[in-house]
Amino acid sequence: MGLEDTIAEAIVMAMDELAGNPQRAVKSALDCESSAQWIRQETTKLAVIGGAEMVVPGLHSFTIPTGVSYLLHKMGYISWGIGALKGAYIVETEAYSDLRNILALWANEANFDAKIIEHLAISLDALRWALSEEGQAAMPDLLVASVDETTLRSYHILQKLAENFVADDERGYAIAEAMLGAEAAADALAAGKEHVNHLNCEVMLTRPLGRKISRRLAYKLASRISARVPAKMIVGFIPIAGAVVNAFLNVQTIKSMAEAAEKYYDRRLRREHLVAVLP
Repeated sequence: MGLEDTIAEAIVMAMDELAGNPQRAVKSALDCESSAQWIRQETTKLAVIGGAEMVVPGLHSFTIPTGVSYLLHKMGYISWGIGALKGAYIVETEAYSDLRNILALWANEANFDAKIIEHLAISLDALRWALSEEGQAAMPDLLVASVDETTLRSYHILQKLAENFVADDERGYAIAEAMLGAEAAADALAAGKEHVNHLNCEVMLTRPLGRKISRRLAYKLASRISARVPAKMIVGFIPIAGAVVNAFLNVQTIKSMAEAAEKYYDRRLRREHLVAVLP
């Protein structure tokens, strides 16, 4: 099995654990004043790790797998933090994933194309609206709106998120609490328990892969990641320079991922978009 095959297989198998807990990323990011500050903070950490990975010449062939794993972790972590700072509700469920969408954009050289993602990012204010009496009254019309498939699926996912939220979705509630504060999150939950209806979204949301990513996407990701490994293999034998080059490669990779995440979350579904669609 070649390097690219190995990385692709690891990505497919490790999707559930790829970036850890989004709640931790959200809480950490909200200590920053902007996504730019968050990106600087996290890329600095990654540069340090990248340098340490190569600090002993000749040992890099053993540390590369760990380095790639850590890089994937940071790609998810930094993306979720960007989402929180832009006011997005982080979507990571058993079936749907912001991270998977962002990875698809990253594999596409960070060029935003709604056709290659499963759904739009969803803002926290859109979720709060969906939990309200007004939002639930409007939702049946939204679910049959004449819009493109990605946008329509986003409406269905929004409704499903609202239903899950009131059904004791601990991770989803923890993210809302981190972003809104305990009192506002409790108010949103109370409103949802009073107003949210269970609507038929299952057909639109059927996804047999669950949280896993397709092998096609896995190989695209593996191709981008493995392209940097030969350079690491060469410079890893050079004292000091190897550490510097590896730190640079890690930073460039995470910055390109951050660019994809910013493009994804900048196009998040907002309350005003939902209201504008209604008759």
